[in-house]
Amino acid sequence: MNENRTIKDYREYLCQQELSENTIQIYVRQARLLLQYLGERTATKKLLLEYKKHLLAQNRKMTSTNLYIVAANSYLKYAGLKECIVKTERIQRQRCLENVISMEEYQEILSCARTSGREKYYHIIRVMVFTGIRVSEFSFLTVEVLPLGRFAVGNKGKTRDVYLPDRLVSELTEYCKAERITSGVIFRGYRGKAIHRASIYKMLIRLADMAGIERKKAHPHSFRHLFALTYMKQYADLTELADLLGHSSLETTRIYTTTTVEEKRSKLNNLDF
Repeated sequence: MNENRTIKDYREYLCQQELSENTIQIYVRQARLLLQYLGERTATKKLLLEYKKHLLAQNRKMTSTNLYIVAANSYLKYAGLKECIVKTERIQRQRCLENVISMEEYQEILSCARTSGREKYYHIIRVMVFTGIRVSEFSFLTVEVLPLGRFAVGNKGKTRDVYLPDRLVSELTEYCKAERITSGVIFRGYRGKAIHRASIYKMLIRLADMAGIERKKAHPHSFRHLFALTYMKQYADLTELADLLGHSSLETTRIYTTTTVEEKRSKLNNLDF
């Protein structure tokens, strides 16, 4: 069986597991890279440990490396090679947030989106900061849910409700009228389907450059962080925030009760020794 056929069969298997399309793409990509690494060699535990070292040597974030290890293990299980599965690396629990966009920087990027005529991205950013949704969840935001003020999203095997504030509903309703979007997904790509995550990433980078903001802060999750931090400062309800973000564990949400890296450094700078 050739590699393309193997990958095609593996993709079908992942689809049957009801994984998200984004997860499937990552798993398929990592399976292909693993097969290329192995070449004509038979998979063994020793070879997979070497592959793990190969991943670790690429200087990615440890969370990303662990994701790729999990993806490789998924393929090994599928291929009946459970004895070759390797462990992920232990990560010290994060005590603070890094590269979080500030309220002022958010306003700058928002202003650049509007003044440059990028209305679609202006509203996409507004949705992210008002709801904290993930990029992969934009496909669930449709014209039909606007009168309801909420919509259900399915992600990572879970379903939760996302709530839309009245002000956001009004803004999106006006946007849909202006763009003549009468039904279905609100934010679309060139082919009429839900906008792709890569398009949002690229445009955020472009807007950050225009606003003179560090690129490392211009990613969708940064706006999710801003939503969560703002919510905690105003309401201090960790359980409710976990529900809004779709976290299954409060430990995941607890990061928003800590200070950011910038806040910690600011406090140290004010120490008078």
